[in-house]
Amino acid sequence: MIADPVAVLRILLLPGDTPFEIEPLGDLPGSPERWHIAAARRQAVIVRCPLDPEEGANHAAVMEALGNARFPHMPVLLGFAGKATVESEPEGVTALQLVPPPGAAEAAIEALAALHALPIREGLDWGCAPGDLYPPEEVPLHRLGFTADERERAREPLLRAREALWASPFGLAHRDATAGNILLASGQAWLTDFGKAGYGPQLFDVAAFLLTSGIEAAGRRALAAAYARARGQEAAATVDLVDVLGILWGIEELLELPRKLIETLGDDAATAHLKLSASRVEKGMRQAAGSSPIAAAIREALWPA
Repeated sequence: MIADPVAVLRILLLPGDTPFEIEPLGDLPGSPERWHIAAARRQAVIVRCPLDPEEGANHAAVMEALGNARFPHMPVLLGFAGKATVESEPEGVTALQLVPPPGAAEAAIEALAALHALPIREGLDWGCAPGDLYPPEEVPLHRLGFTADERERAREPLLRAREALWASPFGLAHRDATAGNILLASGQAWLTDFGKAGYGPQLFDVAAFLLTSGIEAAGRRALAAAYARARGQEAAATVDLVDVLGILWGIEELLELPRKLIETLGDDAATAHLKLSASRVEKGMRQAAGSSPIAAAIREALWPA
């Protein structure tokens, strides 16, 4: 139990002796919980209180700011039980659990576009420059098993990709918009878990969702174009940029995979989700979903036909 029951029930305007059941949504300390409340009209809420105090505080602050802005594509923040947030539970599932329902991927892209358009300065790293967040360091491709020749051929196009990242749109971003953090239903989508949200490259959000959802290249191309239209951007250029930045984001994600697997030891479901996501990312990075010569050069260097 990660929150005081009396405080949670008070938020729901229920007596302190109302019966409830708690369903952990993970096997590790700090995992979110689903509270089933046995009231006159049975309901369930999600209680979230991450172990990392900064992540928990950031999640709460961003949710509150988005709620004040009436952002519709997220669970409703019902209140605070100490440091825990009490949230509504949308009737959706993630793309790690099943194939996205009709219109769900499109709704997720619309939700990300709406988030990125908000004039909100909340969350982490505001005041940083793109080069501070993503410094011009050589990508340690040796940790992913690439040979010296492959790394040498990829060095120059990866530098150009990093320059494209610095020039891409930065602003309010989810910064962990993988399939597991976006709930989907037919024609609907809700963003969840804002612990890492703040200032960042907005197209990384788009790439993260598209790559981890298992969507094939043609579908990713169409969805990136839909995002461009929603943001008033030139479609072909945005499609190519999402494809290039998807490779950069995917490499970063795979480099972080060993640490994430260690952190989820003891939670078999979380570990399985990480492995599924990683396999989708690796497959997606190899498949061209745009016409960028930079992306083509990286793929030719790292994954020659």
